[in-house]
Amino acid sequence: MLQENKQAKREKLLLLIVRKRNEMIRLANSNGLLSNETIRCSQELDLLLNKFQLKE
Repeated sequence: MLQENKQAKREKLLLLIVRKRNEMIRLANSNGLLSNETIRCSQELDLLLNKFQLKE
């Protein structure tokens, strides 16, 4: 049961990563790679990726 909960959290985190990545791509395409919004989103994605790596 504990393993299932851990797997569910991992899958949720992966979904958040995919969504944030898509948001970053959309922002980069509309505002440019160096816009404040794109950079902020990229930093948020970095945090999610770091969390994911720590859970492995």
